[in-house]
Amino acid sequence: MRRKNAFTLIELLVVIAVIGILAALLLTALSAAKRKAQQSACLSNVKQLTLCSYLYATDTGTHANYDDNPQTFSLWMGNPNLSNQLKILVCPSTLQSTSGGPGPGAADMPWVWNNPPSPNTYTGSYALNGWLYSKTMYSATDNPLFMMNKQSMIQKPSETPVFCDSMWVDCWPLETSPPSTDLYNGNFTDEGMARCTIARHGGVIPAKASQNFDTTQRMPGAINVGMADGHVELVRLENLWQLSWHLNWQTPATRPQ
Repeated sequence: MRRKNAFTLIELLVVIAVIGILAALLLTALSAAKRKAQQSACLSNVKQLTLCSYLYATDTGTHANYDDNPQTFSLWMGNPNLSNQLKILVCPSTLQSTSGGPGPGAADMPWVWNNPPSPNTYTGSYALNGWLYSKTMYSATDNPLFMMNKQSMIQKPSETPVFCDSMWVDCWPLETSPPSTDLYNGNFTDEGMARCTIARHGGVIPAKASQNFDTTQRMPGAINVGMADGHVELVRLENLWQLSWHLNWQTPATRPQ
């Protein structure tokens, strides 16, 4: 009587292990592809916001009273054409839930902001370069000469950020601004570079970004940045100080720690 061919227990375990390894490799590849797609969609969002700001500033028709201002609050938050466009204002790498109410965002979370006494609440995941505002406020009050509140004052359009990934609405980076040690949450209380040094793109998993990073080491991750000349690019966190954030920016010889 012939024995029927059958798998032994060891053979079954080997097959299961191989299937598990292949599944893990496949999931990793799919996850990386998904993050890449989200990064590209985010780049498109920043592109649209940046071009919108340029059209707003150069409009000589209905909005001629804006007097060549690169940005104003009415553009960024008060403009109803933008404030309701979550697909543009929110990076797809962030979760869409805003159940936590107003507050800062994170690498994988959008920020939620309201502006009393206005009843409106806004959601987004990008910051405006505060040095481009039409009026001096917050951190800029200590350095009013750094403001670029007219298009003609932008010295290096291809290197001057307008919009970028961030955990809050706006930021005022300085050459001496250190990065945040928390690459997941950023640092809301620091209005400089710490608001946009979040590991959202560049091959990292935002939800797993370090919350206690040694800033003496090379920084992982990247953010999308839209420049004043209209182009957008993925910029490594380590290279953010190479951009020209305010008037007469002097690139530091070494990155602040």
